[in-house]
Amino acid sequence: MSEDSSAHKQSQERLYGAPLSAVVEQIGTRLGLTQGAIAQVLGLSAPMMSHLVSGRRVKIGNPIAHSRLAQLRALSDDVAAGRIPAGGVEAAIARIAANSDTWSTGARVVAPLPGGGSPVGGRRVQELFRQVADAADYLDAARLIERDFPAIAELLRVYGASRTSRADEHWRDTLG
Repeated sequence: MSEDSSAHKQSQERLYGAPLSAVVEQIGTRLGLTQGAIAQVLGLSAPMMSHLVSGRRVKIGNPIAHSRLAQLRALSDDVAAGRIPAGGVEAAIARIAANSDTWSTGARVVAPLPGGGSPVGGRRVQELFRQVADAADYLDAARLIERDFPAIAELLRVYGASRTSRADEHWRDTLG
């Protein structure tokens, strides 16, 4: 492994908690997917996935692919913990592949609304949620309470991990 690849894998470990080679291997083993199939679910080309796994590239630049990777990791954790029945894995992977939501894993500043207004409604609630925890934490919490408290789980997903447009839509639908 070259010095650059080694440094890139260390950077990946800081960004993703492990080098992407380990992340992809774990997902593949748990979900029965090849590296090429994982690339396809993420919406990345096979050569790009190869560059990421080998450490020639550090991070996934596409926010949708990054979001899908986080979802695949969560799914693989659920499978490993026995929370997903064997028959549900394929459908879950298909939903992830079709998902085009993106979310940030860190705090962010919400841009003002057109015309100089300040953020309102769903945007303000989402801003609060994202100052407290990252999207992955809200998705994990939602998964844990989904069966007993589905409406609360939905709030966690919408305001903690969905796009701002979805949060605004939820706000309007709920409060008019």
